[in-house]
Amino acid sequence: MMTTKEVRLADYLQQDCVLCNIDAQTRDQAIDQLVGVLHRKLNGFDPAEAVQEVLARERQAPTVLAEGLALPHARLAGLTRPTLALATSLRGIDFEAIGEEPVHVIVLILTPKDDPGAYLRLMASLSKSLAQPHLIKRLTVAGDVREAFGILTEGPEKVEVKLNAASIMNSNPVTLDEGNTLADAIQAFCSNRIMDIPIVDSDGDLRGVIALEDLLGQSLPQHLLWMEDLSPIENFEPFAELLRKDSETKVADFMHDKFVAIPPDMPAIQLAKIFLMQHVRQIQVVDGSRFMGSVNLDGFSSQIFWA
Repeated sequence: MMTTKEVRLADYLQQDCVLCNIDAQTRDQAIDQLVGVLHRKLNGFDPAEAVQEVLARERQAPTVLAEGLALPHARLAGLTRPTLALATSLRGIDFEAIGEEPVHVIVLILTPKDDPGAYLRLMASLSKSLAQPHLIKRLTVAGDVREAFGILTEGPEKVEVKLNAASIMNSNPVTLDEGNTLADAIQAFCSNRIMDIPIVDSDGDLRGVIALEDLLGQSLPQHLLWMEDLSPIENFEPFAELLRKDSETKVADFMHDKFVAIPPDMPAIQLAKIFLMQHVRQIQVVDGSRFMGSVNLDGFSSQIFWA
């Protein structure tokens, strides 16, 4: 049964934790200012440690979730309840996310270390509340703290949040088309440091998945795998042969259709069971056959244990 919870942003963000048009020049300076605001309001945690934790999370993967919006976050042992701080910047701040424009609205999320659900609920609520691009623009040009606070907390007083697959998936993962080549796949794997790539057609339907193991399998046919000692193959000759044809071989030739697919409304906790019982690294989220996103084991674990 799907569990839901109503989230009221005003319970976690107070007006005096809103900063309009901050003078921070960098991501690190902006985060330092926001942590300072929350520390003066709450105390009970080490601000230096909080800044370190937030920046460590940012270096792992920048939290720019939409154009002009970043949701940096951390879970801290000293906190007893979740809390938010918001900052805007007319000029924009570089959040060091590749290919992303400067960030104009920053919402810092700090939650207790032992309450992973709190972080996930707030992330889902904020993503839902700020999904419309015009809200980011309105917040950016807000004239004062009162106006910015009102914009973020306007609308329904409470937002119903369901912690399901859609709320934790990566809705914009690296994907390939059946017409892409082996060369495209190799570049995608290596440049993004990933191990699995969904194959999506021009209609947005999920057609299959390729994994790094599939590349190895194309290089080492079964008759070589039966050999106990591969030392005579000194120069990786099978791999060289495959690479000579990398611009001719299509992804469709070696993708596989054995993957785990789930609907977007599946409860998030159910994914933990799937990862454990089916021994997969990636779960595909589909609505019918339409590809919605992916949940990777490492990303899922990070959200639960570290955020």
